[in-house]
Amino acid sequence: MELWAEVSPSRSRKKLSQLAGRLHGLADYIDVPDSPMGIPVAHALGVAGFLALRGLRVVANIRLADINANALLSLAGAARLLGVQGLVLLQGDPPVYGKHVGQVSTEYGVKLLRGWEGAEGLRLGVILSLARGDEELASRLSLPVDFVLATRLWEPGQLDRPPIREARRRGIRVIPYVVVAPENRVGELAKLLSGHQPVFTVEEMLDFVLGLRGLVDGVLVSSPLSHSLLVEALRRLREALGHRSRGTD
Repeated sequence: MELWAEVSPSRSRKKLSQLAGRLHGLADYIDVPDSPMGIPVAHALGVAGFLALRGLRVVANIRLADINANALLSLAGAARLLGVQGLVLLQGDPPVYGKHVGQVSTEYGVKLLRGWEGAEGLRLGVILSLARGDEELASRLSLPVDFVLATRLWEPGQLDRPPIREARRRGIRVIPYVVVAPENRVGELAKLLSGHQPVFTVEEMLDFVLGLRGLVDGVLVSSPLSHSLLVEALRRLREALGHRSRGTD
């Protein structure tokens, strides 16, 4: 089971450098979201490239709401230049500034990159909402992607569905989000997420993830309120799964 870590975009080189050092050997991949809630901070691709230069394997989220097809291709070329391992294409929340561009659907974006030699070698992923019905899941999983980041996972049975089993059989890796928070702030974070994602303490997260073995190919650990808790959660999870600390190849 792969262990992924979500690292929020930041303009602080010092903060990112320190966190990169703490994540070495704990995370198989780092995922960098792009302007969460539509708020500009630092572009996910720039943050991902910064972390890649520090020896981490990184994927960057790309908000299609903000760009046209030409920009998507340019960003893919930049990802290869910066040593970023892959891209996650998503529409994203409405932008705080400016208007929704709306020229590139997720489906078109994936197919465009798959057919462009400048994106060769990049792993491509999309978001998969487990709240959708089997027909919608099958449609999303029919895209030529390498992995999906699954949201709204409340219990393991949501993963034992024909479209997901078939996608995994074809080699698409299923990586659900797992959100953790300090015990005294679980309710606060759950409210911020509008009840769309379960929020766990570290102990609850360990039990939950252990129950997913055989149903997923990894988990993406997100700790929006605390970098220290993210590091602790990954360390505890590696121990619980019997994983060695990985190298930084």
